[in-house]
Amino acid sequence: MLAYGELLDSNVSPVAVPSVRCHSAQISADPFTALVMLKTSLTAVVSLATLLLSASSASAGITLVRQLDPFAGNNRYADVWGDGDFAYVGSFNGSGAAIFDVSDPANAFLAGFYNPGSGGQFKDVKVHNGIGYFASDNDGGVHIVDVSDPTNPTLLSQILPDDGGYDHVHNVSVHNGFLYEADSRTNVVKVFDVSDPSNPFFVRDIVTTDSRFIHDVTAVNGRLFTSGFGGSTDIYDISNVGTEAPALLGTIASGSNSHSSYPTPDGNFLVSAREISNGDVRIYDITDPSDPELVSVLNRTNLGIEAFSPHNPIVMDGFLYISWYQAGLVLVDINDPSNPHFVDQFDTFPGPVSGFDGNWGVYPFLGPERVLLSDMDGGLFIVDASGAVPEPTSVAVWLVIAGGTAGFAGIRRRRRAIAS
Repeated sequence: MLAYGELLDSNVSPVAVPSVRCHSAQISADPFTALVMLKTSLTAVVSLATLLLSASSASAGITLVRQLDPFAGNNRYADVWGDGDFAYVGSFNGSGAAIFDVSDPANAFLAGFYNPGSGGQFKDVKVHNGIGYFASDNDGGVHIVDVSDPTNPTLLSQILPDDGGYDHVHNVSVHNGFLYEADSRTNVVKVFDVSDPSNPFFVRDIVTTDSRFIHDVTAVNGRLFTSGFGGSTDIYDISNVGTEAPALLGTIASGSNSHSSYPTPDGNFLVSAREISNGDVRIYDITDPSDPELVSVLNRTNLGIEAFSPHNPIVMDGFLYISWYQAGLVLVDINDPSNPHFVDQFDTFPGPVSGFDGNWGVYPFLGPERVLLSDMDGGLFIVDASGAVPEPTSVAVWLVIAGGTAGFAGIRRRRRAIAS
């Protein structure tokens, strides 16, 4: 009711788009006069808020905090993960998993290293509560490692073919005490109970619908998303995976070379990346998983970037973080998934666009001020994206109108997206 002080989403500035709410209006004037005076005063408040917020509304963009490249050679690094105050980076042509202390991002350092000597081509690394799950793509299966003391990582167990697992494991996902393996060679996902990391045991196979092989798996919020290079992305209900076969909820025809995927926190949308020359990132409405709908497509042309292919997408707080090989980190606002907006980019790779080089992985869940990136040659990059994805800002003011208090006005600035 505008007469009682509610003015929403006033476009008073192309930079800051505030919302204003006034409460507890007490106006000792006739209704018409009160309306005019309140509307005029609110306009002044909005203008004041615009001035107050204008300095902070201009994006500082994504900035480098620290880079760590402790190992010699080329194409040494693979995926990245974070847990507490530590970052973990796997190996592509190297061996082992590097452990970095990032408690003080500007002074991050190599704290430890897990290198088993053989089978240590850990292309994927996941760590939960001080337990590492390192996927070996050269005959090592999965190494389950106690990394609570980063200076002395300790192998607790391995999951090998004799245990029902794969010898080559390209990707893993851990969720609610269960580990999911994808070997990037078959269309079968293997499931293990890892509630006791020292004694994992085989639970079941999940035979997916993909015609080629499953490259990547993501288990989150009771669902499993399997990305198949044959062009199928399956969605399973894994809420009772320990006692019953997961129900197939739906299959997305996500295109050839479907590499990896990640859902929005509400589970209503899925982001899928295709690893192929001029590959794209597709966003699907999966509100009804049995009837998915493509709502938007991102590619290097409409984003204005130069890179061979996207690699891994992650969604956090309405923003899509994509490791996009030679383009580095690409940040996209998907608060409206059907109308995504390019926000910013941080390039980790200075070389030419040719095949698979540059940024392999991204991990934003330590917070936007210390987003982790893993460049295949450059190692660990810690970047600050808080200037590109600022938290909502509030300003408090009081209005006095015609001898009466119109009430408290809170002004909030919406997160800003930069249209591509």
